[in-house]
Amino acid sequence: MTRHVIIDNDGELHVTIGDWKAAFRPHAPGRVTIPTLGALGEWAGWVNDDCHPLGLPRNLVGGLVLTGLGAAVMPYAGPVVITGRDPHGMPTEVCDLTPSQITTIEDCHVDARAAMAGQPGPLYDRAREVAEMMRTAPTPTVTILSADEFFGRRP
Repeated sequence: MTRHVIIDNDGELHVTIGDWKAAFRPHAPGRVTIPTLGALGEWAGWVNDDCHPLGLPRNLVGGLVLTGLGAAVMPYAGPVVITGRDPHGMPTEVCDLTPSQITTIEDCHVDARAAMAGQPGPLYDRAREVAEMMRTAPTPTVTILSADEFFGRRP
């Protein structure tokens, strides 16, 4: 049981204690790197690895929260989960979010919601611009190449 945050496809934030992977079942989560922010400690974002092929809607509010915390600007789709992270944890690196981390996430969420409503946010002044980039970005694709195609034909 892990204390984590879920930002659902409607942009609602839920602080939850439970199985953080439940939002992705039956599919696998993929980690989104969130940089360590000083005394706040380490954390990680998680999205569905198969979100685009499954046709899940883009989660602009969740994406804005991730980018507000320092993650890369990407067209994140489906639910967004944020957990604490202990890179030395065994058997898993996932751990509870701290109260300070939850407060920071909630503050970013308030700004993201304000930006989506056309209002300026005190913490995240580029949120509307970033949301538009995420909304209009092409869907990421994967191209599978054979070894010959990847390395080129060798004599």
